[in-house]
Amino acid sequence: MNKAEFLSELEKRLLYIPADDRKDALEYYSEYIDDMGADDSTDIIEKLGTPKDIARDIIDQCTQKHIEQVNENNSVKGKATVAWLKLIGILSLPLSLPLGIALIAVAICIVFALLAVILSLYISSVAFVLVGVVSIVWGIIVPGFGQKLFTVGIGLTLMGAGLLIFMLITYVFKLLSRLIFKKKGSKEDQNE
Repeated sequence: MNKAEFLSELEKRLLYIPADDRKDALEYYSEYIDDMGADDSTDIIEKLGTPKDIARDIIDQCTQKHIEQVNENNSVKGKATVAWLKLIGILSLPLSLPLGIALIAVAICIVFALLAVILSLYISSVAFVLVGVVSIVWGIIVPGFGQKLFTVGIGLTLMGAGLLIFMLITYVFKLLSRLIFKKKGSKEDQNE
């Protein structure tokens, strides 16, 4: 998502907060994205997070700001704004809570599916090695020199393929885990 798409989505999500607050938030994030040096090909979500999360934070900050203003001014307009923002939060809960739970469930399913694929590939590689060992033993027992060579050759090929698959899957698994934990660490560094 580039800058224009990001700001457009953020503006849609901030539609129900006061116009001044919305304008300030959009100007702030526009300048922030410009300061990051982002161009049209830069994925803003990777750097900042989703517009939905940022809008939620802005609405929370806006609500807190208006609560403080109401406590200071005790005006009817300020109380109405705070009530309106609280109502928006309460009304969005029945939609956002199930969507959040569904998103978490989908993420867990994807993780389990990937782990199942990796585990099945490991099991397949072990099966290749075991079949290769059995073929080599069978090649020693089988009569005829040509059959012995063929069976032992197939056994060695299967063992090599099994070991190659095992090493390849181990390499891919390590690479993926490094990428996942590296991104997680970089997001934690940004939050500090």
